[in-house]
Amino acid sequence: MKRLIATFVLIVLVGCVQVAVAAISKGLELPSKERVAEYLWTHASGGPWQSGPNYSFTHPPGLVRFAVPPSVRLAAGMSKRERAIAMHAIALVNRALPYEHHVLLGPDAPAGVAWDWKGGLPDIPDGQIFIEFVKGNPNSDRPGSSAVSHQAIIRKYDALQGRWEKKHLRASAVEMSSVVFRGRPDWQAVSVLVHELLHGLGFAGHPGKDFADSIMENAWFRLDGSLPDIDIDALQVLYTKLSEDTEPEELSALDLGAWNDESTDITGVLGPVSFGVRHANNVSVPFTSGPEPSKPLAESGLSKTRVVTWRGELLGLTPKLRTVAGTATVSVALFTMCGTAKFANLRSFPVLSEPTRRGGVRWGDGTLDYDIRVGSNYLYSTGGDAGAVSGSFYGRNHGYVGGTVERLDLTAAFGARR
Repeated sequence: MKRLIATFVLIVLVGCVQVAVAAISKGLELPSKERVAEYLWTHASGGPWQSGPNYSFTHPPGLVRFAVPPSVRLAAGMSKRERAIAMHAIALVNRALPYEHHVLLGPDAPAGVAWDWKGGLPDIPDGQIFIEFVKGNPNSDRPGSSAVSHQAIIRKYDALQGRWEKKHLRASAVEMSSVVFRGRPDWQAVSVLVHELLHGLGFAGHPGKDFADSIMENAWFRLDGSLPDIDIDALQVLYTKLSEDTEPEELSALDLGAWNDESTDITGVLGPVSFGVRHANNVSVPFTSGPEPSKPLAESGLSKTRVVTWRGELLGLTPKLRTVAGTATVSVALFTMCGTAKFANLRSFPVLSEPTRRGGVRWGDGTLDYDIRVGSNYLYSTGGDAGAVSGSFYGRNHGYVGGTVERLDLTAAFGARR
């Protein structure tokens, strides 16, 4: 995105140490309505699509989604790393959606439920997505694939148009090769899993080289703390503007309704880590970015008898676009890889106004507390206040952490330094 107007820059000081630089920027360019409509049409068209150098596929036309936010269930037996990767992939998808449209996390699922994918996933209940890391290659009609997604879709014959059409997305499954991704960097497993999850949520196709910036065109597109803008906007349209089933003829820029292809962002910078919230088209999307550590936190060389703490700042927006700011403290006991994420001195300020170290009014009771668990270099909340926390460790020797807090009353991001 191109930064056009910076309305303020705020340097926060603790003692004589610079903690964060924050800015609100307006006029940041996003995909146009025409480009988003074209992207959606490619998924609804029925193909053909190219997948790899020697494989193409088609299916009945139509773009379908779950009628209500689905529940995602992880197969029992995942390693701690695989579970953390899956949780982070789910978090990245949820960051693109309004909180009320987030996919939900259900209880662990039995393994092997996707074997009957040709039979329509009969062992997966309606409204659910199962994720499993399998020992061999996933089950599909593409031998050797390292990851696949299966969708149970209800189809109906349209006599007027003389074609079968998609009408309802009932359930989905994602399979990842445990052997293949055990030897690959975390970010590759996360990116591929996000790609397959978006297939499972309704994006059936590969939109082509004109959308090289999409994770759906390139499953190995490196993701950090958010989806690419084109995928964010398309996912929002699918789940907030379109009906449960949409024919390709119903997809045009006019069908997307009112649209703004510029956003307003509140962004913080702490060392090599950026964090903040993008707002456009009535949806706030939190994001983070930074350099990935070379090793998992458990192998960092930090003393495993220690509780390690990172301190920094939180920035966010309420549903009415009041800005919120406060302190962020993440602590992890390296001998258990569990800990807490605490946010304090939370203050709200007028709509899209500068948060200052003094001033504002207390937001809620001024604090949010969460229990967290860490796998590899990802953290996710396991309890505490309402909402969800997710994040990544960044920098040399895990010197930084960045993450997001998402609730009905707040969308926020944070950065902190060890």
